[in-house]
Amino acid sequence: MEKIVETAGKAVVDLFSNVWAVICGFFAVCVGYFAPVFDIVLLLIFLFIIDVILGYWAAKKLRGEKFSKTIIWKTTMPRMLVSVVLILCFFMWDMTYKQDFVCTYRIVGWFISGIIIYSIAQNGYSVTKWEGFPLLGMFLRKKIQDNTGIDISKKDGTI
Repeated sequence: MEKIVETAGKAVVDLFSNVWAVICGFFAVCVGYFAPVFDIVLLLIFLFIIDVILGYWAAKKLRGEKFSKTIIWKTTMPRMLVSVVLILCFFMWDMTYKQDFVCTYRIVGWFISGIIIYSIAQNGYSVTKWEGFPLLGMFLRKKIQDNTGIDISKKDGTI
């Protein structure tokens, strides 16, 4: 009886040590699977950081507002999370259906990056009043509208 308890105890210890190995293996597989998308995700995160910095600078300079973590957690972080999840989902879609005609995850990344750069240009112009920013914004808005048919300057959220 003592031998059975000892063997059962060893089996439980082995099971939990193997669970940690399985979790680490699963994490490594996920990182390896999504490796082709990391450059797009890192670019988006970088652009979101620049947008937050310029947005803060514009709010401080134009409206005298103080830095608010609440605004970042209510608006920027959900947008960033949804953007990354969309890109990952479209990457999985492309890989699952083995479609090589056009990489939809790159198109989605391009579209979201364009919108963020448009926002950076708007905030940059509101702070510096440099005429290059509206020209860049008009170019991006026209490019997005020509390629997708969506007017990103509408404020009511309709397409």
